[in-house]
Amino acid sequence: MLCYEGLIYSVFATLVTVVLGTGLGFLSVEVAVKTTNPYFYHSFPWLIVLIYLAILLIVQFTTISYTTGNLKKQFLVEQIRAME
Repeated sequence: MLCYEGLIYSVFATLVTVVLGTGLGFLSVEVAVKTTNPYFYHSFPWLIVLIYLAILLIVQFTTISYTTGNLKKQFLVEQIRAME
Protein backbone atom coordinates (compact mmCIF):
# COMPACT_ATOMS: atom_id res chain seq x y z
CA MET A 1 0.00 0.00 0.00
CA LEU A 2 2.84 2.40 0.80
CA CYS A 3 4.45 1.72 -2.56
CA TYR A 4 1.27 2.50 -4.48
CA GLU A 5 0.59 5.63 -2.46
CA GLY A 6 4.13 6.86 -3.03
CA LEU A 7 3.96 6.14 -6.74
CA ILE A 8 0.65 7.97 -7.04
CA TYR A 9 2.19 11.02 -5.34
CA SER A 10 5.23 10.83 -7.58
CA VAL A 11 3.23 10.51 -10.78
CA PHE A 12 0.94 13.38 -9.79
CA ALA A 13 3.89 15.60 -8.83
CA THR A 14 5.66 14.78 -12.08
CA LEU A 15 2.62 15.51 -14.22
CA VAL A 16 1.93 18.80 -12.49
CA THR A 17 5.50 20.03 -12.62
CA VAL A 18 6.19 18.93 -16.18
CA VAL A 19 2.89 20.22 -17.58
CA LEU A 20 2.89 23.51 -15.66
CA GLY A 21 6.62 24.02 -16.06
CA THR A 22 6.54 23.41 -19.79
CA GLY A 23 3.48 25.60 -20.25
CA LEU A 24 4.88 28.47 -18.20
CA GLY A 25 8.26 28.17 -19.89
CA PHE A 26 6.67 28.29 -23.33
CA LEU A 27 4.48 31.26 -22.37
CA SER A 28 7.41 33.19 -20.91
CA VAL A 29 9.46 32.67 -24.08
CA GLU A 30 6.51 33.79 -26.23
CA VAL A 31 6.13 36.94 -24.12
CA ALA A 32 9.87 37.62 -24.39
CA VAL A 33 9.79 37.12 -28.16
CA LYS A 34 6.89 39.54 -28.59
CA THR A 35 8.18 42.22 -26.23
CA THR A 36 11.98 42.26 -26.16
CA ASN A 37 13.93 39.75 -28.24
CA PRO A 38 12.56 38.01 -31.34
CA TYR A 39 15.49 35.54 -31.36
CA PHE A 40 14.41 33.51 -28.33
CA TYR A 41 13.08 30.02 -28.91
CA HIS A 42 11.68 27.31 -26.66
CA SER A 43 13.12 23.80 -26.63
CA PHE A 44 11.96 21.12 -24.22
CA PRO A 45 14.71 20.21 -21.69
CA TRP A 46 14.56 16.41 -21.93
CA LEU A 47 17.77 15.80 -20.00
CA ILE A 48 16.65 17.92 -17.05
CA VAL A 49 13.24 16.23 -16.97
CA LEU A 50 14.84 12.77 -17.00
CA ILE A 51 17.22 13.73 -14.19
CA TYR A 52 14.27 15.13 -12.23
CA LEU A 53 12.32 11.88 -12.70
CA ALA A 54 15.30 9.78 -11.62
CA ILE A 55 15.85 11.85 -8.46
CA LEU A 56 12.15 11.79 -7.67
CA LEU A 57 12.00 8.00 -7.98
CA ILE A 58 15.15 7.53 -5.91
CA VAL A 59 13.79 9.72 -3.12
CA GLN A 60 10.41 7.99 -3.27
CA PHE A 61 11.82 4.46 -3.09
CA THR A 62 14.24 5.48 -0.32
CA THR A 63 11.36 6.89 1.71
CA ILE A 64 9.24 3.79 1.10
CA SER A 65 12.00 1.39 2.10
CA TYR A 66 12.83 3.41 5.22
CA THR A 67 9.17 3.57 6.29
CA THR A 68 8.59 -0.11 5.57
CA GLY A 69 11.73 -1.04 7.51
CA ASN A 70 10.54 0.93 10.52
CA LEU A 71 7.09 -0.63 10.36
CA LYS A 72 8.55 -4.15 10.25
CA LYS A 73 10.55 -3.55 13.43
CA GLN A 74 7.43 -3.29 15.59
CA PHE A 75 4.50 -5.63 15.95
CA LEU A 76 1.18 -4.37 14.63
CA VAL A 77 -0.41 -4.56 18.09
CA GLU A 78 2.35 -2.35 19.53
CA GLN A 79 1.85 0.19 16.78
CA ILE A 80 -1.87 0.34 17.43
CA ARG A 81 -1.33 0.74 21.18
CA ALA A 82 1.16 3.53 20.58
CA MET A 83 -1.40 5.42 18.51
CA GLU A 84 -3.98 5.34 21.29
